[in-house]
Amino acid sequence: MKLFCMPLVAGTLATAAVADIYVWESFTDAGGGVNAPTGGNGTGSPSLVVVAGSPFVAGSGNLYDPAGSFTMHLYGAGFVNNPTMEIAGLGTEFDTSSFYLNTAQGPVFPTVEVVSGGEGFGAFNTYSLSWDYQGAAIFFNFGTSGPHASLDRLTIGTFGEAIPAPGALALLGLAGLGRRRRS
Repeated sequence: MKLFCMPLVAGTLATAAVADIYVWESFTDAGGGVNAPTGGNGTGSPSLVVVAGSPFVAGSGNLYDPAGSFTMHLYGAGFVNNPTMEIAGLGTEFDTSSFYLNTAQGPVFPTVEVVSGGEGFGAFNTYSLSWDYQGAAIFFNFGTSGPHASLDRLTIGTFGEAIPAPGALALLGLAGLGRRRRS
């Protein structure tokens, strides 16, 4: 299992103790049913659901569609605080314009970084997504751009309570010294 690290955002460092992290390393339902996380430390019950296309579960546990593209929703994230997502795919690229978080106010689009490697059938892409958003999440959306795409792994994390970075802790300590009572 790959270690998923939450980024340093706004002077706070997320750790496994303050972040809900969910991991899917294999999938069980390609027909619109629920795919529960296979790992992570979260206490909720998010689920991945195929909402368009006709992928199937390959022997590797990946979702694969040899004939066309497919789209998935991640439901059940609830209230999120600067969520991050990592999608590992094989074969045909995912459609980065399909990446968004649906909210009551409308879609929120992430910052996306892509790392690619290999060629042809062995090509892989890892998509790192991060949202500057705090609030209720209806669902996360993502999809492939064409046939021969395979979803290998998905990881999502969201901040819980933030731990101040060491520099911020030092400043808090200095502020406390200045407010000391004198007798």
